[in-house]
Amino acid sequence: MNPLRLPIHLVCKYRVKAVWTVFTSMIFISSLAAANQLMHKMPNDSVAANFTLMSAHGNDISLSDYRGKFVLLNFWATWCPPCIKEMPALNVLHNKLKGRNGLHVVAVHAGPALATVKKFLKDNPVDFDVVIDKNMSLSSWEVSGLPTTFLINPDGEVIYKATGEREWDSDEMINFIKSVMKEYERLAVTEQFVVNS
Repeated sequence: MNPLRLPIHLVCKYRVKAVWTVFTSMIFISSLAAANQLMHKMPNDSVAANFTLMSAHGNDISLSDYRGKFVLLNFWATWCPPCIKEMPALNVLHNKLKGRNGLHVVAVHAGPALATVKKFLKDNPVDFDVVIDKNMSLSSWEVSGLPTTFLINPDGEVIYKATGEREWDSDEMINFIKSVMKEYERLAVTEQFVVNS
């Protein structure tokens, strides 16, 4: 017997382990690289494609339900350590900036895992909506890794994107999002003034 030949079950075991190690390393590296950045401006403010997904509480939620408000749309999964780590910070951000004309966080769980998401939310409650994309139907959103987050303005345009973990509750991030919101309001008032003149 050739000592270099391993039984097939060991070969498969080591290949799966190697692939998993590479995958988790990629997530970790992308999180480190992203940690020093806030969000990237989208090249063209394209209108976000509407969707309707079931929430973790069993009711349907559509992106269009938030029309007229800023939305921070976060793609995540329970198996993604950076996603789990940033959930408390997303909750702080949501609670600081929510309101009638404020920011609303909506988290989209990538993949079927309703029971797992419910357990996660029981142990780690959040005050924002969490929906389940069980069929991975939102592939048009160009999510290349998790977590990925989009900032959508009240007109439904995707204006900023962040790939990787962020410190959503940092003063720097909160001030950045507030400045984006204030600039939108300023431009809306200016546009209204021009229309009425």
